[in-house]
Amino acid sequence: METWLVVTSIIIAYCVLCIGIGYVAGKRFRKTIEDFYVLSRTAGFIVVFLSIASTYHSAFAFLTSVAVFASVGISFWIAAMAWTTLAAVWGYYYGKRVFVLGKAKGFITPADLLADFYGSEAMRIATAIIQALFIIAYIVVQAIGLGIILSIGSGGKVPYETASLILMLVAALYVVLGGLRAAYWTDVLQGIWMYVGVWLAGLMITFRFFPGGIGQLFEAVKNVNPSMLTLRWSPDLLLSFIVVYSIGLMLLPHLWIKYYAARDTWTIKWSSVGTAIYLSSYYIPAALVGLAAAVLNVTGAPGLKPGFIKELISAYGSRDAVMAYMIYKFTHPILAGFLLAGAAAAAMSTLDSFLGTTSLILTRDIYQRYVRPKASEKELVIVGRVLLLLWAFIGWYLAILKPGLIFDITAIACAGGLQFLPAILQAIIPTKRNWINKEGALSGLIVGAIVTAILSNKIGGKLGIPITFHPAEAGMIGLALNFIIALLVSAVTKPLPKEKRLEYYEILKNV
Repeated sequence: METWLVVTSIIIAYCVLCIGIGYVAGKRFRKTIEDFYVLSRTAGFIVVFLSIASTYHSAFAFLTSVAVFASVGISFWIAAMAWTTLAAVWGYYYGKRVFVLGKAKGFITPADLLADFYGSEAMRIATAIIQALFIIAYIVVQAIGLGIILSIGSGGKVPYETASLILMLVAALYVVLGGLRAAYWTDVLQGIWMYVGVWLAGLMITFRFFPGGIGQLFEAVKNVNPSMLTLRWSPDLLLSFIVVYSIGLMLLPHLWIKYYAARDTWTIKWSSVGTAIYLSSYYIPAALVGLAAAVLNVTGAPGLKPGFIKELISAYGSRDAVMAYMIYKFTHPILAGFLLAGAAAAAMSTLDSFLGTTSLILTRDIYQRYVRPKASEKELVIVGRVLLLLWAFIGWYLAILKPGLIFDITAIACAGGLQFLPAILQAIIPTKRNWINKEGALSGLIVGAIVTAILSNKIGGKLGIPITFHPAEAGMIGLALNFIIALLVSAVTKPLPKEKRLEYYEILKNV
């Protein structure tokens, strides 16, 4: 069989397996919105650990990390080690508190928690809308990644646009069939598959072109472009990446609600420890492939001419295709199929959660609250499924426009997630003094989100705003203004009721 047939067949077999898991998960479905989205709060250690780890890592990790390593070198490594560790520490601290509050008060969405603590339906609506809009950027990058993977895996026989649509529908289908239970179950498979896959790809590609191993690779990088072995990001940009890709990412709803689904705090504690190890070690083989690509892009090699990255940018709109291209070109067809299926797993393991959580917040926080308050559980599940498919098509449409590097687009979503930090801090760290009330939290959130969008070169830049920044930097500026507005408005308006702060204090005092 030709290489493309072998690789494509394996990717298709993997997709069928995921759909099968979704079908089986659907058989376990208890016909309630709580079971559809948070597994009736019964997820154990393996499920929570691997679902958090694999959902945190997406097409971002398997594709764009290699692309960024190939352009800026170890700068990505320095930042990634910091943000993956900080993400796990933050997840451990805030995850336990979110779990305890969710179990005590029956929360399912992020807006449930914030609306309850601040006693504000306006906060519920703002949270739902802001999260749903910023999430689109993250859905888009998964659609980009899936299109690249299947298009390259098919040897170009399946066009990028069609390839993206096919795999987007696969992920949407198994979530429609089995809800987020299907996403959690497939995340376990995908978390293992993508981790093994990236290590195999990293080692095999490195030793194929650099038989002397890692030492020879670094020597070649030093000869070709020694600046790639130094920090090339400015301190403010580095700090922005670290904060946005850790706390900002963890405050997005697809990870937030995973803490609601956990069985107990022990599960969250050890899942956080495992996540730190998993995430940090994942970038080691990604660095090897990225640095190898940077060298080969200059020197060339048998079957790989100098400047090949420029051709990939022309074909796919960014350098994100580097990893998939090298796997397809330089590994055995069966192994290439396995590795590219692992790359698809990286994208799907995040996409499924985003599609599920987006439909959740729109169904629970908007439709159930304000459109059909008396809707049955069955109706809510149906509406959730329809919204899930709608967001999948929106993400796919934007992806076929080839908006650029996954690394930059992902930062938009994470920068939006970061704007919930002031509001959530006051809720999970109840104090005798009220620093932020409902007016302050709502004002800060809205201002922060708008400023982040306007100052981002991916949004404001397209609208003609004269001064814009990388989305991560825009997110940090938005966060600073968010805090200032929240504190100032809170200082001149009525504080939160003491009873609410005492209630949360009693719930959280032993956590």
